[in-house]
Order: sequence, then structure tokens, then C-alpha cells
Amino acid sequence: MEGEKTYLISDASRKVEVESHVLRYWEDELKLPVKRNELGHRYYTEEDITEFQEIKKLKEQGLQLKAIRMILKNGKLMRLPEVGEVTVQEADEKVRRLEYLMKKLISEAVEESNEKFFEELSETFTKELDYQFRMQEEREEQREERRLMKEEEHYKQLDELLRGKSGRKDKGHGERKKRKLFSRQKKK
Repeated sequence: MEGEKTYLISDASRKVEVESHVLRYWEDELKLPVKRNELGHRYYTEEDITEFQEIKKLKEQGLQLKAIRMILKNGKLMRLPEVGEVTVQEADEKVRRLEYLMKKLISEAVEESNEKFFEELSETFTKELDYQFRMQEEREEQREERRLMKEEEHYKQLDELLRGKSGRKDKGHGERKKRKLFSRQKKK
């Protein structure tokens, strides 16, 4: 703290261009170490203010505090190395390579997903077809059993009918024979 310029929270918040309560909230959420003077008041160094300004930029770019917390290391933002100026052609080439890689990754993921889907679909379809064939066979067997039972019933009825008629003929024929014999015996 000696020799280094320090700021109270109200001054630091003006430099970062946020409210004081925002700095306190960021400290809590990002688990930043809080420095305090001998009176117990928060104080900030130029380095702290620069870090808060970077956090503010990340928030403005759409990052959530959870994502920013992942970038923090030991309570300090990991600084990315400065990249030299890149020509438009180099940037375009990098964008094209990135697009190519993304398309390739996506197509591989889709292809793998499709293969798994078709395997599952094929297995399900095969099981369903097998089930349907078995059900069809059972229905055909039941139909054949019913047909055979009807046929047998029909033949039983036909047999009974024939036996009934032949039994009456025999009965009538036998009585006629008896009458003839009886009448012959009377004549004698």
C-alpha cells in the first residue's frame, strides 16, 4: 500500500463507471480478495481498477459472472497474450479454417448421431416386424383351427343326418319285410 496510489470504493466505482454496490457484488460473486485499510474500509489499487474495467468489458460482451469466474485464477483475471496486428487476409483465412473445422465437426457429429439413430430404428423395426409376423401366424393358426372345427361339426351333422335317414329306411324296410312274412304265413 505504501507508495502505491489507492482508491476508496466510491472513487474506484467512478473510474470503472459503475455503482459502488456493483463492485461489492462482483467481489462477492467472483470471490475476489477484498483489501481493507486500518479503518476497515475497502481500498483498491490501479491494478484492481484495471481488473474491474476488464470484468466490465467482459460483462458488456455478454459473459455471465459464472463464465468470468472460470477465467479468474487466484482471484486475478488471466490475461491473454496480446496478439499482434493481423491482416484482413490472415483473419479471413483463419475464419475459413475455423468454419471448415466447425462444419467438419458438426457433420461428423450428425453422421454419428444418424448411425446410432438408424441402428436403434433398425433394431426396433426388426423387433416390431418379428412381433407382427408372430401375431399373424397365431391368427392364421386360430383361423385354421376354427375352420377345422366347423368342418368337423359339419361332417358330424352330415353323418347324423345320414344315419338318421338310413335308420328310418332300415326300420321301415324291416317292418315291411315282417308284414310280408306275416301275411305269407297267414295265407298258408
